[in-house]
Amino acid sequence: MKKVILIIAVLCTVQITNAQRVFSLHAVRVEGNTAAFEKAETEINAKVAQEAVNKGDILYWGLFKVNKFNSGFDSGEYNYVWVQWSNSIDDLLSAKTNWWNNSDKVLTPAEIEQRKKLGATYKGVKDERNIFVVEGEAYDNNGYPAYYQLNFGRPASVSGFIQENKSLWKPFFEKNMSKMNMKVWGVARRLTFPTLETSQSTVVSWDAFGSLEDLMKYRIGIDLPDYSEVIEKSKMTTYMPNGFTYAPIFKVLKATTPKK
Repeated sequence: MKKVILIIAVLCTVQITNAQRVFSLHAVRVEGNTAAFEKAETEINAKVAQEAVNKGDILYWGLFKVNKFNSGFDSGEYNYVWVQWSNSIDDLLSAKTNWWNNSDKVLTPAEIEQRKKLGATYKGVKDERNIFVVEGEAYDNNGYPAYYQLNFGRPASVSGFIQENKSLWKPFFEKNMSKMNMKVWGVARRLTFPTLETSQSTVVSWDAFGSLEDLMKYRIGIDLPDYSEVIEKSKMTTYMPNGFTYAPIFKVLKATTPKK
């Protein structure tokens, strides 16, 4: 893994307070022995990531896998995504986010050798990194997410989209997420754009659940709490008349726990 590269020109044009959390989505296409890749990441590299969280170098790390029910993540080009959070832009740009460089201090020689052998059986053939700044979050502290739905979109008004999510949808989810077994909700702005294609999303929101069944019920609209009052006030059909561009589902293969 390499350090996330930020487009400095983009950062200079976006107003971000130091208190705002940021995260990177590093999507990758892994070919070959994907079981070995998952073993290396979830059983070996995850130990180094957890130590980085415990030290306060990063806020969170996770490995997500594209769910088998999806046609693919972004046209099927990627099958995994690394997710890494920092408390601020300063932290994200710090060398301490390169936690994998501390492998020798965390892992045993046997683990390092095992990782090397596993790594020889697979390879990453394509990857893309993007940075997002968090605008709103809501959590249910009863358990951890097992599945995430990431909702990518390109609203006509990014500021309007963000404001509505913070003022209308965040309070709704905070009030009702425990009823749906929803564990996490959030919304963020995209800061980096690897291409100049106009179809690239500018925002993402996420809905995380304790089980795939609960996520699918949410996606279909089964047994949802009444949100008619929110819909009446919503201007989302104006901001995004065609809805989200795509909304892939990911299974959490491994994630760090909060700093101990």
